[in-house]
Amino acid sequence: MSTRRYPYSSVSPEEFHKWLSTLICVLNSVYFVLNMITLQKLGLGTMQLAVATFAGFCLYKSSNGLYRPWHSYVLLISLTTNILLSIAVMELVAGATYWGLALPFWYYSLFGLRKGFIFSAIIVLSAAMVIFFRTDTQVFMPYRTIFNFTLVYCSIWLVCHIYEVQRQKTSAALHSLALQDDLTNLKNRHALKADFSVIYKHFQSIHMLMIDIDHFKSINDKYGHDIGDSVLTEVADLLTQSIQVKEIYRLGGEEFVCLLKDISDENAYKIAEKVRQSIEQKIFLSHNTPIQVTVSIGISSLQKEHEFTDFLRSADQKLYQAKREGRNQICC
Repeated sequence: MSTRRYPYSSVSPEEFHKWLSTLICVLNSVYFVLNMITLQKLGLGTMQLAVATFAGFCLYKSSNGLYRPWHSYVLLISLTTNILLSIAVMELVAGATYWGLALPFWYYSLFGLRKGFIFSAIIVLSAAMVIFFRTDTQVFMPYRTIFNFTLVYCSIWLVCHIYEVQRQKTSAALHSLALQDDLTNLKNRHALKADFSVIYKHFQSIHMLMIDIDHFKSINDKYGHDIGDSVLTEVADLLTQSIQVKEIYRLGGEEFVCLLKDISDENAYKIAEKVRQSIEQKIFLSHNTPIQVTVSIGISSLQKEHEFTDFLRSADQKLYQAKREGRNQICC
């Protein structure tokens, strides 16, 4: 089964579509029997049989990992047509209009905010027109029915819309937190891996700078963890100012990574040296006491055979070479 997800959601299209297909298949099968055998509504019954058959087809595909997005569109368009046809040919007291009230929920759940809004707007207008042009009702019946249906439908539509807006905002915030380091506000290791998979496809030349604060444990031990956190934050700010790219990450502890795109080995080294000097020259303070902070930097150039872990390991090896050679150095 695909690992794709709806935007900012943990529910996959396959999962939701599978359960919706099951529901539609069962309901339309029941209504097919009622309309064909009991009510003799042959046209409507045939339509419901077709929808039930297609829903069964979608259920089979989803269950076997063969889901395609167009399945959802065709399924809901078929269901919508079926409901509108039921409203048109069945007596209003039969309650076919009630099923139309469930459509906003399905639209927003499957298609998201924008398409859910568009589909919901189309249906409320279509259903109102179908009811209005019925010829078998009393003079004032269509107006009362249209008014009540529209009022209830729009109430449900509004709730679905507000819920989807808030859900997307909350999910987006959680998504951002999952990819962001809460101390430095830089991206974290998860974001690095995700960004690399995208950058790898679009850029042939990529360099990784792995940056480690020298003797950081000693800073924590001597001045306290609050000062250590302050140093990490200031180093992160210096990296952002010196490199001026978005692809800067905190791996954890005192380690940082920067990805440089479409740049030569020489320029990558110049940027690393700029970073090293800016941190070395920065005056870090602990209760007005200056702290000397330096960094060691390893530079790795992406090779064709490199996977993400290989690329990271190569930069890590260069970093530890810089540390072995005395720290406050760059190795590439």
